Amino acid sequence: MPNPKPRATTMPKAKTSVQTSVAVKPLVTQPHGGALLPGGTGAGGRPKEVLRRRCREEIETRNGIELVGRVMDGTETEDVTVRVGSGKDARTEVVQVRPNLRDRLLAFELLADRGYGKPDQGLTIEDDRPQLTGEERMARILELLPYVMASLPIDRKQLVQRLEQRRRIEVLLEGREVKDGASGNGDGPAV
Repeated sequence: MPNPKPRATTMPKAKTSVQTSVAVKPLVTQPHGGALLPGGTGAGGRPKEVLRRRCREEIETRNGIELVGRVMDGTETEDVTVRVGSGKDARTEVVQVRPNLRDRLLAFELLADRGYGKPDQGLTIEDDRPQLTGEERMARILELLPYVMASLPIDRKQLVQRLEQRRRIEVLLEGREVKDGASGNGDGPAV
């Protein structure tokens, strides 16, 4: 006769009440039955500090730090059910197993992260090249300008005309009047 499939069982959720001493803004109820903090800035749900405080309380009341310390030391044991023997002589026994190296390293990492803080995850790129000052950058641009102008598909006169037109448009947008032949900044005729 085939073995029947194990049936899934569900446990009812435990009802808990959380009272906080933190002043919390009244929640705005939502049509779906939930509630959000007022303001609509996506700050809905339980305030982070309330959750953090509850986690700290649970760790303290259940001696969580001591437990992690015992796992790191290798002194905490876990009850594991094992099958001993085979066939009709097989039996099950409960044995106590000490944490393996991976569990101990994880416990160390948890304590170190909480005690000293996690290492900085920021990416830093070190550039050995010296940064140019504004004057040096302008000198470099002026040095390259003849090569750039030579590669442009327009001649020098057309370039000057286009730069003049652009300056007139900028000055008009700023609300100042530009007369023909002037650059708009009070220095007389354009070059």
